[in-house]
Amino acid sequence: MPMIKVDPEEIKRIKKEIEALEKERNEIRAKLDELERELQSWVQKRDEKNNEVKQLRQKAREYKEKRDEINRQIKELKKNREEINSKLDLLYQEIVEYRTKRDEYNQLRRMKMPPDKIQERIDKLEWELQTNPNITPEREKQIVDQIQVLATELEIIQQADRFHRRLLETRKKVDQLKKARRGINLEIQKLANQSQQFHEQMIKAFNQADEVKKEADEYHAKVIELRDKVREVRRELREIERKIMEYDEKHKELIAYRLVARMHARQDSSFEKAVDALEKFKRGEKLTLDELLLLQRYNLV
Repeated sequence: MPMIKVDPEEIKRIKKEIEALEKERNEIRAKLDELERELQSWVQKRDEKNNEVKQLRQKAREYKEKRDEINRQIKELKKNREEINSKLDLLYQEIVEYRTKRDEYNQLRRMKMPPDKIQERIDKLEWELQTNPNITPEREKQIVDQIQVLATELEIIQQADRFHRRLLETRKKVDQLKKARRGINLEIQKLANQSQQFHEQMIKAFNQADEVKKEADEYHAKVIELRDKVREVRRELREIERKIMEYDEKHKELIAYRLVARMHARQDSSFEKAVDALEKFKRGEKLTLDELLLLQRYNLV
């Protein structure tokens, strides 16, 4: 087996290089730990802001639902008000009609006598007609004509009164409907104010959500930035660990060769066999049981 000369200074140099790399690895690990803590902090801040956005938007949707429900109530009330207005239009037409009829009948009146006096006059004339056996034809005709005039006057008064009563009843219905309409108007105004309040609260909540979302997006950008730094530092760490592994293997190899040289100086044939087994082991070849025992004996594996 050819001998390899091992420089002790080279072993020391590699050992120092490993120590320097390990120091650098520890510094990188500390830097990585710090970055990961900072990253976790920004992730937590971002998640808190996103959760706040979610809550604000949920609150805004609740305000919107309340506003829409009130608006549906307002729509139904306006429909009822329109129905009242339609009824009032018909009643106003009836009022005009009843007032016109009443006034027309009043214009037909020829007497200033109240209806009870007219009826009393009719009763007296009819009594005279029925109880006077000596009534003359002329008087009888006169009484009949007077009764007819009075009866017509009474009929006119009764018709005027009938239309007047209808007029009063219709006006009463109008007053009731107008009162109901005023109540609806007040309710609509109250609900409209509530709807406006919920609408403003909804807009405010959505605006707040948008503002908080901007913060969350800024935090997310910071998270992405830190994740890129973490990946870069991890690559640096893997590279340092790879170098340490290479130097460590080189260091072990030199130590082994130095040990081989020492044993060879003692002209130990068993050790030479052990060195040959070590070479086979490093080439990945299968070893015999004796070769394995030799490697263990000289602490080469």
